[in-house]
Amino acid sequence: MILLIEDDLVTCHIMTALLKRLRHPHVVAHNGAEANEAVSKYPVDLMIADLMLPDTNGLDLIEQILVRPHLQDIPVMFCTAHADPKTVERALAVGAVDFVKKPLNVDAFAGRIERALKRAPARWESWREMIKRLRVDSRTFQPLLTLARDQLAELVQTLGRIREQKATVEEIGREELSARVLGVRGAALNVGAVRTVQLIDFLWSGRGSEEDVNDLHAALVIELSAFEQALQSRTSSYFSAAAAGGFGR
Repeated sequence: MILLIEDDLVTCHIMTALLKRLRHPHVVAHNGAEANEAVSKYPVDLMIADLMLPDTNGLDLIEQILVRPHLQDIPVMFCTAHADPKTVERALAVGAVDFVKKPLNVDAFAGRIERALKRAPARWESWREMIKRLRVDSRTFQPLLTLARDQLAELVQTLGRIREQKATVEEIGREELSARVLGVRGAALNVGAVRTVQLIDFLWSGRGSEEDVNDLHAALVIELSAFEQALQSRTSSYFSAAAAGGFGR
């Protein structure tokens, strides 16, 4: 999914029309607050951000977003009418993979979006590879995906209860909590959810610290959303495109 962070309505219209034409799912944020909400809810694979927003500077906003461990490898494109050399230099230092000046050349911009998406971490193994590895078809794969989703949802709920101090790691038990995390990792691996596996490996130390719980919960809320999208799609094209950098990422 692409997150478009833009407050100008005309530019939004042009960009969303282009993203629809390219068949990329997207969500629009008109300010920094909406952008922060979006990256907390949706499986974002690319951010396209304006520099001048009503409530913040686009560079500051992206810096704040990319500090989060589970988002630090998400590619960013900046798109603005104002681009002095120092601004471009800072954008690249923040981690931008591209810097586009307005007004947009729509066809050229489309190519730059596709190139930027290739920098995004893949969420799913390709459909062909999954089917070959699991020796199942689309009908028998669906229950496996549902089971993995349910395990993930249960873990998200458990981590959320710990974050909200409605339960403690000690009450659940560190070994038990780690076993649940590893169980979700195994279920995700079985259905080719490579991003979920990667995030668990990166964020879960096994100590059950507050940092472990908070970071993993934030990441898995987003992964749960990706699982829901996959289940709703009910098509092999979702997974094929996800692995190839297309609309299903």
